[in-house]
Amino acid sequence: MEILKKIGMNKGWIYEIIISTYHNNDPHSAPIGVWTDDFTTLRMEIYKNTRTIKNIMTFREFVVNLMSDVVVLYEALFDKAKIVYQKATQVNAPIIKDSPAVIEFKLTGVKEKENTFHLTATPVHVQINGSITLINRAEALTIESLILATKLPHLTERKIEETLQENYRVIRKVAPGSQYEKILRMLFERLQIT
Repeated sequence: MEILKKIGMNKGWIYEIIISTYHNNDPHSAPIGVWTDDFTTLRMEIYKNTRTIKNIMTFREFVVNLMSDVVVLYEALFDKAKIVYQKATQVNAPIIKDSPAVIEFKLTGVKEKENTFHLTATPVHVQINGSITLINRAEALTIESLILATKLPHLTERKIEETLQENYRVIRKVAPGSQYEKILRMLFERLQIT
């Protein structure tokens, strides 16, 4: 099933989603960066000792809520009481109500690293409720970098150049081979930033 391709994912790009699980029978959600290398499995890396990893390792199932509203990302981090849930259909996990799309997953692989677990999961059910706009940080970072570049001639601070370099590093990580990476590379050439 190449549902990950159908919803608009690119191989190797990292998308910001909200994972929902149960914790002691209570719904829990957290933003996580996810990617696919093959369009049939989803991959993520989660820090050890987080509630999310404990829940996933306990139930071996979870839901990916594809949100285009950044407010819900904020609520998942800092205002969890505002999130309304309903039960998933195929896995033991909650769904964030009114998500544009939800994909229910079963955990199929775990690789322990020093501070994280690298997880692989397979979709078992997809529910599309509306238009899907995947969140990838590269576009916003490219816009911010272009705006920062206009300030370079007016400021002598090295911090702008350092911020541009960090933005470029993140863009290469979350959207490798993208037009955003190309734009930053051209911008660096134009500004003679190494």
